[in-house]
Amino acid sequence: MDQQLNINVSHNIPEPDLIQEVASHRNVSEAFIEKDWFAVQALKLISSNISEIENIQTIFSGGTSLSKGHGLIQRFSEDLDFRCHYIGSLSQGQRRNAKRELRECLIRSLRIENFLMFNEELLQQSGKYFKFPLSYPKNTSIHDALRTDLELEFSFTPPRLSPVSKPIISMINEYLGEPAETSIACMQPVEIGADKLSALTWRVLKRDRTNINDDPTLVRHIHDLCALEQEISQHAAQFKSIAITSFEGDQERKNRDVNGGFVDSIGIMIDRLKSDLLYAQEYRQFAEAMSYANDDQQIAFEKAILSLERIASYVSD
Repeated sequence: MDQQLNINVSHNIPEPDLIQEVASHRNVSEAFIEKDWFAVQALKLISSNISEIENIQTIFSGGTSLSKGHGLIQRFSEDLDFRCHYIGSLSQGQRRNAKRELRECLIRSLRIENFLMFNEELLQQSGKYFKFPLSYPKNTSIHDALRTDLELEFSFTPPRLSPVSKPIISMINEYLGEPAETSIACMQPVEIGADKLSALTWRVLKRDRTNINDDPTLVRHIHDLCALEQEISQHAAQFKSIAITSFEGDQERKNRDVNGGFVDSIGIMIDRLKSDLLYAQEYRQFAEAMSYANDDQQIAFEKAILSLERIASYVSD
């Protein structure tokens, strides 16, 4: 049975000519179209299996949910982030069991759908999360801006707002006029934006470019917050409350502690973004590589910083 399923799935993998056609239409590299398709297949797989876990609600979050779920940003995102919410009053033992059931359910599903390849030895986990890379067959040339694999992370930090169900469609299905491949519960944009403001703040203040793990793509948060400004402005009080709570949670982790209050830290963060000219360069490189917006809809660094200053005012007021 498993073998037959694998054969059926493999036949659905898009032909290189179709990938090339969609890439030409979008004016992007073929590798992006291919990775987008496999990311959506992973989401389809996850959304169809998480219902088996009665005690956990799994919610799609992060930048990819903003693009694929809400359609609010126009950039590629390689991570599939999820927030997991325990349902009901569970003991610590019941929570551990539910988390294990979710993890094993996903591993079992990925092993069936073997066109998405999972190496259990690369699984990382702690009390509050587990994550792993997910590889896929590549029929296009690797793009320098892309990682080799998808990265999936499941965080057991409950969202503060109720999720909303959103359809998820690949760029290939969209081009062909086909229906969305799946739908999934997504975190609300205002909450994602609040988390991004906290993440951008501590990441800039803690950044050391000489560190081997330095991540120049942190500028993605600048881009995304600008794209979310209208959504944030419509829910300013809610945004402020969630952003403060998110920052307080981040400060409980030693590697994120900036030794300062949120408002002051935001001010220092913005000053650094404006005074350190490398940030503008890193931002342009990131946007040029990852954005698929039309030229007149591209978000320039200067525009994004002005937007960030307005968003910061919602927290300080």
